[in-house]
Amino acid sequence: MYPVNFTYRTQFELMPDYMPQVLQDWLEEGWTVDITVRTLRRRESRRRVLTVTIEASTSEDLGAKRKAFNKMIEAKGYGPAIATK
Repeated sequence: MYPVNFTYRTQFELMPDYMPQVLQDWLEEGWTVDITVRTLRRRESRRRVLTVTIEASTSEDLGAKRKAFNKMIEAKGYGPAIATK
């Protein structure tokens, strides 16, 4: 039998206009570990979005990384009000 290594992954999109520039730079420069960020244009609206992928070796680890990422986003700010600052 060969060992089977599963990779758990979650993927979601963020609106760049809804986050501070420092956070956009941090994500796009790839300073994170196990987190990949790609800039895409949505076909329907032609709006730019950041597609975030988080990888982990266990579902528990994935949940913890997602929770930590969400805390960081909340601490830096995210939402329509950011675009007006």
